[in-house]
Amino acid sequence: MKTLKRLFFLSLALLLTVALMSGCGEQEEVDPYIENSGSESETAQPEPYQFKSSELEKYVIVYTGESTEYSKLALKLRNQISSQYGKKISTSRDTALEPSKYEILLGDTNRYDYKAKVMEYSVTVDEGKFRINVGGPYSAEAAINYLCENVFNGQEIVLDNGEYYQRSLLSKSIPISDGTSARIMSANLLADKFSDGTFKGADYRAEFFAGMLLTYSPDVLGLQETDESWNRVLDRYLVKLQKAHGISYSRHLVEHEGMLNYTSMLYRSDKLKVENSEVKAFSWWSSGAFKNNHHMRNVGWTQFSFLDNAEKKFIVANTHWSYRTEHADGKTYLVSGGSPIATNELRIICKDETSEFLSTLKQTYSDIPIFLTGDFNTSLTFFTQSDWSPSGFKILSEEAKASGTAISTVPAANHFDHIFGTGSYTIKCFAFFNDTNQHPLLSDHPFVYADLTF
Repeated sequence: MKTLKRLFFLSLALLLTVALMSGCGEQEEVDPYIENSGSESETAQPEPYQFKSSELEKYVIVYTGESTEYSKLALKLRNQISSQYGKKISTSRDTALEPSKYEILLGDTNRYDYKAKVMEYSVTVDEGKFRINVGGPYSAEAAINYLCENVFNGQEIVLDNGEYYQRSLLSKSIPISDGTSARIMSANLLADKFSDGTFKGADYRAEFFAGMLLTYSPDVLGLQETDESWNRVLDRYLVKLQKAHGISYSRHLVEHEGMLNYTSMLYRSDKLKVENSEVKAFSWWSSGAFKNNHHMRNVGWTQFSFLDNAEKKFIVANTHWSYRTEHADGKTYLVSGGSPIATNELRIICKDETSEFLSTLKQTYSDIPIFLTGDFNTSLTFFTQSDWSPSGFKILSEEAKASGTAISTVPAANHFDHIFGTGSYTIKCFAFFNDTNQHPLLSDHPFVYADLTF
């Protein structure tokens, strides 16, 4: 019986072998991804992509056209590679070249879904590309400097898929004081037309500004000198802040009399709602002699309520006075130590009309606190030594000094931005940007802010 069983199974095995060998009749096409490693059933995985410095001549540096700074940085990287490796590679804007197999991508190109954060850069190798992810021109410059010093330095490199370096350039966040209702800030952005060797263009400095919003988290900002360039880049970075960081800022009072408003406002739209607003141009600007965007000077205000408490309201006004050298006529308004502090007729008009404007505003909204931000082109001495006070408003820097809540100060003659207040409120803290959290290349004015409860 055992012999019969053994013969049966041997016969069955022979039949199965013959059937498998006879197969489908046609020879199957060989799969190029099947490795000949002794097992025909194992599928070979393609080699992981590697970025090798020995193959740099295959690549092209592709950059975004978001800012002219990117083309300059692409050239810097190209020259570094040529110097260190003797490899001649080209550069191209992303819209001028179809995607190719080997690319070094710089910034927010049209090659992939871009999600870089503000004031941050990272280096990745993915899908056959060498990606330099940056939050803006400033972080792009930092990334290129890092790569030139540490990666493309003449040494042989082989990088597999993955992220190799990431760095945040943000300063440490400045906490908001306990019990604060709103952090209010005055910020002169320095118009793009004033950019020079010290201050780069608005498209470069805007990343600093966006980083400042992340670091300080102000609720309302009175902005000055928001010219055409700032108007464009602000909107771009507000989208970045919402997309990459989940913070929603909106702009208000963007236009006035059919022109771009030089004195606009920014606020946290995920916290506040605009209830009412108004802008009034100073008479000398409206008369036509200086009626253009660059010289636009006005005083405007916005009433806000809180999304989580609609009954709680406050007003922030914002202004930009004439600079002391505009239309100077030699008249002296205030003398200190024998020297004239204000000798400009137009600024005196700004002072008088601001006072009148705020007086009316205070009478209309006597039951809620009102704050005034602005670039007054006037030192603190002007307010502390003259008889002028804007319709009973108090200057917050002096109040904060008296109450011990001023956490940083600068000499009175070194700033023109101020914040005033009237009504019922308490200052939790007041500070100037005179530390490392305010990059010195952002603006020629030290921003000021106050944590207020009301």
